[in-house]
Amino acid sequence: MNKKQFGIIFTLLGLIICVGLLATKLNEGGLNDPTDLSQVLSANEEEKDKDKETVAQKDFFYDSRTEKETSDAETITNLKAIIEDKNTSKDQKASAQKQLLEKTKQKDNENRVEINIKNKGVKDVLCTIDGSKAKVFVKTDGIDEKMSLQIQEIVQDVANINDISIEVKK
Repeated sequence: MNKKQFGIIFTLLGLIICVGLLATKLNEGGLNDPTDLSQVLSANEEEKDKDKETVAQKDFFYDSRTEKETSDAETITNLKAIIEDKNTSKDQKASAQKQLLEKTKQKDNENRVEINIKNKGVKDVLCTIDGSKAKVFVKTDGIDEKMSLQIQEIVQDVANINDISIEVKK
């Protein structure tokens, strides 16, 4: 054996001894140690389950808002295409312009309602107006009669709608 081989073997032997001593020191508690890896993993899984619940709750507002914006944009695009089409009759163009004006006014009213309700201290709001009906989804822990009346007043003032349904989403 030459000096290099002896040095390598001696270094590896020293590392093996250090790892053995370290493992012995860490495992003194045995399997009953409360910081056991399996207990840490189960605690992490519980935290992930809680995170999934909050993400699922947040997803309602995100998904609903995205779906609403997509359908509104599609409707507006279709109406603009009808208006700009040279082969469309004047009556159809006038009807499309009227629908486009109503859709734009509806979107504006929905946004104003949402902003005004958020200003009342609600975490998140989604308002959908369909003709003479309004649906308001609020993210809050609970809603009392006073808050319900305030929401109804806001919708009535902004959109002039009396048929209002309010749903609480946590």
